Amino acid sequence: MAQKFGNFKIYFPNIIFKIIPDPRLSKNQAAFRVPLNVNKFDIRDYLTNIYNVTVTDVRTAVLPGKWKLNHYTGRKERTARTKKAIVTMKEEFTYPSEPDVDKDFGGLETRMHAILSRNRMKGWNYRPSMELLRLREQVKEQKRENAK
Repeated sequence: MAQKFGNFKIYFPNIIFKIIPDPRLSKNQAAFRVPLNVNKFDIRDYLTNIYNVTVTDVRTAVLPGKWKLNHYTGRKERTARTKKAIVTMKEEFTYPSEPDVDKDFGGLETRMHAILSRNRMKGWNYRPSMELLRLREQVKEQKRENAK
């Protein structure tokens, strides 16, 4: 049975932890950007139950929003506050590798449709460019590989 630390029962998590790469942290620490309403116990519970990580320490800090110029009103306004959590784990933490956007998230198809819509917006009765033809072939090849 998993150990329970926080208030939330986590079945399908609807909170987002964003990893913040920080070279100043030691090898068994990681920094996350978390929602403001999540406390230290919830962070420990989330990481323990979802990712099977043994958490030894959690430090949090609420960071103030940055001043930005609103171009419509001409006034300076603050952006939203954020919460940063630095988590210390028993095991050594390694950052996940960068995903291949073209392969994993349909980036080729997105690029191809962007070119098609751009050409339609210009009102072209056009012949497809070499770039578009190359993208179509790559998308077809990728679909064949995924079907195998």
